[in-house]
Amino acid sequence: MEREMKRQGPGQLSVEVADQMAPRDPKYQGRHYRACLVDAHTVIEAFRQRITDLEAELEKVRRDCEYKLSLCVTRTAAEEARLGAFRLAREKAALLMEFPGGVINQASEDIRDIPDPKPKWSKA
Repeated sequence: MEREMKRQGPGQLSVEVADQMAPRDPKYQGRHYRACLVDAHTVIEAFRQRITDLEAELEKVRRDCEYKLSLCVTRTAAEEARLGAFRLAREKAALLMEFPGGVINQASEDIRDIPDPKPKWSKA
């Protein structure tokens, strides 16, 4: 007793359609199935090209994303840089207020006593 194998997979529908459309005359069935194979290969090549295009586009998007991320800094790093710039400017102003020879005076000490600014981007 011969069991009929049921076709499975993504090509099941197209194989069944090809079988239903096949001519009854065995002489023309070969031509019909070859035409179906040519159509299938054409579709496969179109999909392969589309996959290649999509992979190239994905790689371009990944590179763009990496570039954009490389331009970003964390809030912590930004806050540290901001505080460092303020401290440098405060010390430079204090040095400019000192008497010649680096003699400290009240004005330079008042500048050094200016408190650090409150955090702008973090809650530290």
